[in-house]
Amino acid sequence: MLQHKDSSLSGNFSSQDNYSPTENIFSQLMDGPSNSSQIDRMKLDIKSALNRRGMKQARLAETLDMSPGYISSIINNQKTPSLEVLEKIATTLDMDIGALYQKDRTIAVAGRVGAGAAVELVDAYAKGGGLFHIECPDDLPATNIVAVEVEGDSMVPLIQSADILLFTRHFWGVDETAIGKVSICETEDGRALVKQILLGREKGTFDLHSANNTNQTEYGVRLKWAAKLRRHISKEDVITI
Repeated sequence: MLQHKDSSLSGNFSSQDNYSPTENIFSQLMDGPSNSSQIDRMKLDIKSALNRRGMKQARLAETLDMSPGYISSIINNQKTPSLEVLEKIATTLDMDIGALYQKDRTIAVAGRVGAGAAVELVDAYAKGGGLFHIECPDDLPATNIVAVEVEGDSMVPLIQSADILLFTRHFWGVDETAIGKVSICETEDGRALVKQILLGREKGTFDLHSANNTNQTEYGVRLKWAAKLRRHISKEDVITI
C-alpha cells in the first residue's frame, strides 16, 4: 500500500489498491505485445534503421565486432540473424527491436489531457482511431503505447499546449513509479490531467501540482489511475502521418 511521505521526489512505493475498472478511450487503444510469430512475418529492414541513425554498415560491423560480410548478408536479407544479434543491433542503434522491421509504426493520438484545462475522457474513436496519427519514436515499441495531446498551460515551461505525451497503461490503479513524477492521470470525476503527482495526507488521496502559478495545487484528489510519462514530444517536433 502506498504510504504517505513528505513532498520528496524519491522513495519506494507499493501498489495502490481499491480502484475499480472503468472503460475509457485509452483502454480501447491498447494493443497486445508483439509475439515472435508476428515478428517473423515482418520484413527486416536494418538498412532504413541505419539511414535514420546516419550509420554505415562498416561502422555497425566494427561496433558489434562482427564481419562486414555477415552484417551485409543480414541487411540484404540473405541470412536470418538470431534474436541475440538483433538485440545487439537494436541496442547499438538505440532503437526498440521492432524498429528494425518494416511495419506500421504509427500511434493514434487518443485524445487530450488537461494542463489547466478541464478535459474529460470521451470514448469517441474506434480502436486505432484518434485525433490524428504520429510516428512512433524509434526507441519505443509501437504497441502498448498511448499518445495524448496537451490542452492548457499549467505545466509551462515544462510542457506546452499541443505537445504530445506518450505513456503505457495496461493496469488499473496508480503506478508507483508515477509518484513524484510528471504523470498522466484520471481523477474519480473523469478529468484527464498531466500533473506532478505526490501522495496526499489521507490514505488513497494524491496532491496534483502544476509547474507554474496559473493553477493552484489540488489537494486530496482521488485517482482512478495514473501512469508515468514515457516520452514528451514538443509540438514543433511532432511528425504527423
